Amino acid sequence: MEFITFGPVHLNVTDLEKSVLFYRDILGMKVRKTDTPTEVGTSERTLVVLHPDAKIPNRKGHSGLYHFAIHIPTERELAQLFVRLSKKGWRAGPTDHIIAKSVYVKDPDGIDIELAVELPRRVVEYRFTEDEFKVIDDKGQLRSPIEPLDVQELLSHLDDDNTDHPFPEKAFVGHMNLHMPNLQNAYDFYKKIGFTEHFIFPKMGWGDLGAGGLVDHRIAVNTWAGVNAPKTPAGMAGLKYFTLKYDSKERLNKALNNISNEKEQDKENLIEDPAGNKIILVIKEN
Repeated sequence: MEFITFGPVHLNVTDLEKSVLFYRDILGMKVRKTDTPTEVGTSERTLVVLHPDAKIPNRKGHSGLYHFAIHIPTERELAQLFVRLSKKGWRAGPTDHIIAKSVYVKDPDGIDIELAVELPRRVVEYRFTEDEFKVIDDKGQLRSPIEPLDVQELLSHLDDDNTDHPFPEKAFVGHMNLHMPNLQNAYDFYKKIGFTEHFIFPKMGWGDLGAGGLVDHRIAVNTWAGVNAPKTPAGMAGLKYFTLKYDSKERLNKALNNISNEKEQDKENLIEDPAGNKIILVIKEN
C-alpha cells in the first residue's frame, strides 16, 4: 500500500465549455458536478476539477506543471482509449517507458496529460552511468526509458471493435511531473513532505520519488523548462493545485512540521513547492 496517494487535480482553463467537451466527449469521462468549478471523472471518483480562471492558454518555458498522469488499470483499457482518441481525431503520443505504456494528449489549453498503465513486471533493473539512464527489461534487453510504443502490440489487447468505450471506471490520478527552477531544491522539498528517494540524475535534469509502492514514480521533478525558469504567469492556463492524501494523521503532521510555508484553506493544508505549485495535503478517507 502506498502511504501517499493523489486526489483530484485542479486546473485553470480559459474556456470551461471547451474543456468539458474534451474530457466528456473526447476522453469519455463523466461530468460529476456541473457547477463552477466543474468536476469530471468516473462514477467512482473525481479526477479533474476545472476552474474557468485562466485568460491565456498554456505556454512553455515556465516552472510549474509538466504533466499530470491518470493511471489506467489495464492494457486493454489503454488500447480502448487510444482507439477512441484516434477516431475522435485527437492527436495522441504513444510512448513506451518500459515501466509503463503511455499515451500523451493535450487538452484544449495545451495542458499535457499522460494516460498510463503501469507494468512493473517489465523492469528487471535500472542502470545508471554518469551520462545515461537505461533499463534492463524482462527479456534481458537494454532499453531507453523513453521509446516509441508498439501500437500494434497495444491494440492486440482489444477484445471488441467498439470505438466509443467510456473512460475506465477504476482510473485514478497516479503521478505528477513538474518543471522546477532548481532540481536539488525540488527533490529535497518533496522528500521533506514524505516522498521517498528513487533517483536524482542532474545530467538529465531529472529526479524521481516514490511513496512505498511497487513503482517509485509518484513525483517527478525536472529542469527541462530551463534552470531558474520563471514561475507560471498569473492568468495562464495550467495547474491551480493538486491534492495529496496521506494514510495517517501522524504522517501528515510530520510533513507539515518539515516545512514552514503551510497555510490553512477551508480547513485543508495548502502548501507551495519551490516552483510555486500549490498542493493541498489531507488525510486519506477510509
